[in-house]
Amino acid sequence: MKEISMKNDSFCIYGAGIVATSIYKAIKTLYGKQPLSFIVSDSELSEKSTTPEKIDSIPVIGLSEWQERQQGEYCKHVTLKYIVAVPEVHHAVIMKSLLEKGVYKEDVILITGDMENQLMEEYFWLKHSEQGKYGQGARTVKAVLDKTFQDKAYLEKKNCDIIFKDDAHIGDAAKEEKAVSIEVFQAKCHVDKPLTTSIVMPDYIVPIQVGTVFADKKIAAVQDNVGDNISHKNRNYCELTASYYAWKNGKADYKGLCHYRRIFDITEEQMQRLLGMEDKWDVILPYPSIHYPDISTQHVRYIGKEDWKAMMQALEEKAPEYYRAYLEAVANEEQQFLNYNMLIAKKKIFDDYCNFLFEVLARTEELTIPKGENRADRFAGYMGENLTTIYFLKNREHLKILYAGKKWLV
Repeated sequence: MKEISMKNDSFCIYGAGIVATSIYKAIKTLYGKQPLSFIVSDSELSEKSTTPEKIDSIPVIGLSEWQERQQGEYCKHVTLKYIVAVPEVHHAVIMKSLLEKGVYKEDVILITGDMENQLMEEYFWLKHSEQGKYGQGARTVKAVLDKTFQDKAYLEKKNCDIIFKDDAHIGDAAKEEKAVSIEVFQAKCHVDKPLTTSIVMPDYIVPIQVGTVFADKKIAAVQDNVGDNISHKNRNYCELTASYYAWKNGKADYKGLCHYRRIFDITEEQMQRLLGMEDKWDVILPYPSIHYPDISTQHVRYIGKEDWKAMMQALEEKAPEYYRAYLEAVANEEQQFLNYNMLIAKKKIFDDYCNFLFEVLARTEELTIPKGENRADRFAGYMGENLTTIYFLKNREHLKILYAGKKWLV
C-alpha cells in the first residue's frame, strides 16, 4: 500500500477498536510489522470495560502517557509514524490532539475508508490463498472481477443483463430474457442526520424508510410498514426492519441490506457483471473486523450481560447447531466478526438467513427483562450483528462468500 511506507519507520496506531485492530492485523500479515503501542484518548482509557489493556501483548495506553514516554528514552532517535485507525468522522479531532502534543502533521497517516478497503482487500486476498478453515469463502469482489472482468465470452454465456458497448446486435427481447433482478435495501430513517457526501447511488440500491410507523413524513418511495412487516419494532431492531421487509415482501433474485451512511463499495457496472457470475458467489459480505482475543468480546460494548444470556438461550433452543458452532468458534479463537448487518445474497440464502435471524430474535424478546415489546434501546439490532456472524461462520464451508469494502457516507 503506497500511502503507508512500512519499510523503515516505526509506528504506533491511534485507536483500539474494530478499525484499529483490523488495520493492525492487515499490516502485521502483509508487512510483518507491528506497532510500538496502541494509543487512545485519556477518557477512552478510563472506560475499563470496553478498552483492552493489551492487544497481542502490545500495550494500549493513553495519549498523555504516550507523550511522557516520547519525552523520555522510550522513543529517542526513532522516526515514528502515527497511523490513525478510527472512523473518519473522528479524524479532525484526533489530528488536533496529536498536533497539540507536538506530533508533526507529516508523521500522521489518516486511514480513510478507501485505504482501509485496500488494506483489507490485500489481507483477505492473501487469506484466500491459504487452505483450511476459510473454506470456499475469504475471496474478494475485486479479485473475482479482476480475473473475469475482461472475459466477455464468459459473461455473455451467463443468464444476466450484461450489456457491452458493442452489443448493439443483441435485441431488446434477448436482453429482457437474460435479466436478473436485485434489490439491496438502504435503510433510512426520519431521524437520520443530514449527509454531506455527494454520490450518485447505484441503481441496485433501493432506499427504504424504516420505522415508518413512528414518522409523520415519507422520506423514501418504499416504507417498511407495508405488507408483512415489523416496522413497529424499529426502535429495537433498527435497520433489521428493512431486512424483515425484504424477506417477507422482496421478490428479487438477489436481496440485501445496507445503511444510509454505509453502502457496499461496488459500482452499478461491477454489480451487473457480478450478477453474470452466479456460479462464482452466493453472498457478498463486508470485510470482517478483527477482534482480540476473539469475537466473544464484541457483545460486551453494546449488549448487557443478561440480554446476552437470553440471546444465547434462544440460540440454543431455536438453532442448537448454530449455538454449538459459536462455542466452537470462540474455543478456536475466531477473530473475524461481521458488523453492520450488511449483506447481498441469492434469494434462497437471504431468506434462510432471515428465517434463522428473526426466529432467534423473537425468542430472545420473550426471554429478556424487560421483554422486547416494552423496550426501545436498539438491543435487537446489536444482537443481529452477532447472529449474522454466527450464521455465516456456521455456513462458510459450503457457501461461496465474497468480501467487499464499504463506502462511508458522511
